[in-house]
Amino acid sequence: MVCGANALSKSGLSGPFLNGRREGSVDDIYVIELELPYSNYHSFLKRCWTFFLFAFRSVILALRLDYDIVFATSTPLTAALPGIAARWLRGKPFVFEVRDLWPELPRAMGVIRNRLVLLMMDWLEFSAYHSADSCVALSPGIAQGIARRGVPKSRVVTAPNGCDLDLFAPDVAQPLPEIPGLQPESFVATFTGAHGVANGLGAALDAAAELRIRGRTDIFLVFIGDGKEKPALIERANREKLDNCLFVDPMPKRALAQFLCRRANVGLMILANVQAFYYGTSPNKFFDYLASGLPVLVNYPGWMAEMVTAGGAGVVVPPQDPVAFADALTSMADARAVTVEMGQRARSYAQRAFLRTTLAQRCVSVMEGAAATRSGKEMSAYRRWGKRALDLFALLAASPFVLPVMMIVALVVRLKIGGPVFFRQVRPGYRTKPFTLLKFRTMNSARDEQGNLLSDEKRLTKLGLLLRRYSLDEIPQLWNVLKGEMSLVGPRPLLMQYLDRYTAEQARRHEVKPGITGWAQVNGRNALTWEERFRLDIWYVRHLGLGLDAKVIWGTVRNVLQQKDISQYGHATMPEFMGNDRLES
Repeated sequence: MVCGANALSKSGLSGPFLNGRREGSVDDIYVIELELPYSNYHSFLKRCWTFFLFAFRSVILALRLDYDIVFATSTPLTAALPGIAARWLRGKPFVFEVRDLWPELPRAMGVIRNRLVLLMMDWLEFSAYHSADSCVALSPGIAQGIARRGVPKSRVVTAPNGCDLDLFAPDVAQPLPEIPGLQPESFVATFTGAHGVANGLGAALDAAAELRIRGRTDIFLVFIGDGKEKPALIERANREKLDNCLFVDPMPKRALAQFLCRRANVGLMILANVQAFYYGTSPNKFFDYLASGLPVLVNYPGWMAEMVTAGGAGVVVPPQDPVAFADALTSMADARAVTVEMGQRARSYAQRAFLRTTLAQRCVSVMEGAAATRSGKEMSAYRRWGKRALDLFALLAASPFVLPVMMIVALVVRLKIGGPVFFRQVRPGYRTKPFTLLKFRTMNSARDEQGNLLSDEKRLTKLGLLLRRYSLDEIPQLWNVLKGEMSLVGPRPLLMQYLDRYTAEQARRHEVKPGITGWAQVNGRNALTWEERFRLDIWYVRHLGLGLDAKVIWGTVRNVLQQKDISQYGHATMPEFMGNDRLES
């Protein structure tokens, strides 16, 4: 998981940042935290710059790290850039979780008005949706917004934020956060989360002023969180003597859960009156309220208001109507038994519709489906015919140069070592099907007094050593490639007797055709141990693609010219593989 640094949240990592990042395992999740501090108090330009830096550095990681699938989540929209890069440059499956519709929301709020910037964001949004194998929408309106950009509905799944019913449950063993100024018997309406322009918290202060006029000193509005608008809200509350408004710093999630479950009476779901918010957002706080068994007061229409009304889990008031807002709080405070019943229905609704484990499994299924789809596309394209086409094209292009060399080498082997010119041996191929591998002979047939062949070291001739140094002994395998028994690139074909010695994972090397050269050969060749060699072979099988094959071919040419890793230290050839429990070094 790649994340940025944030004062209000912790990654679980500790220690200093090195070269702008720190990394390590947290609860079996490998976390890379980038040193890019972010705060809602930063200016718009500074926040945009932080978004850009995070996207840029994440793109580099996406192009370099070993992984199976990219799961990117917005906002900001630039979070999709690593997924786009991985999709088109590495062929990786990409799932994009869309938490807000950009640039629709900032355009509707008037936050961004520059036409060029909006045009660029429109292009990025379109590219992100169409690059993704699947999109996960956090609300029905977001799903519709994605579909409006031409994405097939079959590739869009709605999975809203889930409810953590275990975390948001009363636990008397846990301390209850103390809120200075809050009276023990007061009716508490609470808002949790960001205090930003989009949250429209001025509406809550308008209602607080109405309650003050009515003399309802028993009703308190508690705001927990932080954001750019918080200082202005506090200043207004002080100026208007709204003693019924209490502002609290952000608190740990467990402490917040206990406050919601054991002290709060109603959760406030407040947003600015922007039409794009009605169906195009899915705030975490709403689901935390439901899980806590709190009735919800919603001050704008949309899908959350419809759920609250249908489930009897709270009250909906018109936007920008402080009188109706205050009326709702007054009614709930005066009929606490009814309010408690609303809260019970809210938690029941959470159990039925928003259980976190169920929604998490839905997301897992989306990612598994994307990975399987991408794998199938690769199989139908490069694996099924592209790789074979590359082999044949390369043979055709190289034949004018290779055939003369092959004839010369064959003649020299005949004169220096004798016949037969070719070394033939049955090897296991694709799905372990046997085939006869061809190589130029590099050893003579010298035997001891008992008629047994001498060791490889004693039979390897000077000519044979020269042929191996420049891999000229492998040229006859081009015939195996032409016949379709081998490929230019793939795990090297080993001995038939090794088949019974492989582990199930090692046997996966036969899921593709064997090759004249392979990923193991350009990363150590015969200097590798068997365990290292098999690990590289399996990695190749999992990541097979045109780009990787091109990289292997180039690496092979480089290694041959540099005469690297001809054999393992102390051996003329690779030692015999005796099985996973008897690896020889």
